[in-house]
Amino acid sequence: MTEDNAIPPAPETPAPPSGFNRMLRRTMLTATAVVVLFALGALANWWFQVRPQAARLTELSAQLATATSELATVRPKAAAADELQASLDRADVRLLTLQALVLVNDARVALVQGDVSGARLPALTADSALARLQAEAGPSRAGELKDMRDRLSLALDEIGVDGFAAQRDLEVLANDLSALAKDLAK
Repeated sequence: MTEDNAIPPAPETPAPPSGFNRMLRRTMLTATAVVVLFALGALANWWFQVRPQAARLTELSAQLATATSELATVRPKAAAADELQASLDRADVRLLTLQALVLVNDARVALVQGDVSGARLPALTADSALARLQAEAGPSRAGELKDMRDRLSLALDEIGVDGFAAQRDLEVLANDLSALAKDLAK
């Protein structure tokens, strides 16, 4: 027989894996499956929770920046509006003061002309104007306006009885109202 015709030796059959190697392979496959599942869970978490919240956060940040810029333009206007409102309130109080002064002067003119009933009506109307003024002027002027109303009440009581005293009370009241109007004009 020649060496050429020789039967090649049979390849060695691998030895069956030992129990330890099989356990090691199963453990590696399980660990790989766990890592892949963990990665899929993390990816799903990012896709369904983090990404939408990040987009919402970006949107809200843009809205906040817009609102902040709008607020920066509105604040000076609000301050100006508050200043104008305070000025309007002062003007209303001054207008009531001047209305009361006109009514007191109407009563004075009627007394000078000898018209007692003509003097009583503007004086009564002046009392209601002083009451409104007392309500709107605030507590800082309450005592002063109460004194003016008391003076007007004295004048009303004296109109039919003592015209001269009523005229003097109305004159003092007119002077007080004039001073108050000048003070409110400041």
